[in-house]
Amino acid sequence: YAHTPWNERIQPAVDVLLKKRRKDGAWPLQSQHPGQVHFDMEQAGKPSRWNTLRALRVLKYMGEIQDRSKKEK
Repeated sequence: YAHTPWNERIQPAVDVLLKKRRKDGAWPLQSQHPGQVHFDMEQAGKPSRWNTLRALRVLKYMGEIQDRSKKEK
């Protein structure tokens, strides 16, 4: 990842991500893509391991940016 300084404009997106987190710590699959489906990996409305993985990666990265920003000041 690039060494990007913290930018306050990203905070609303992080807030939305945190609001979508379920009580069990997972993020749900909000909807499925329309069209032909060869097999279902996850059900809409249920916990999604893929969305959870992506969300945790984003939050981990954002936390690293925030920590680095505090050190630079």
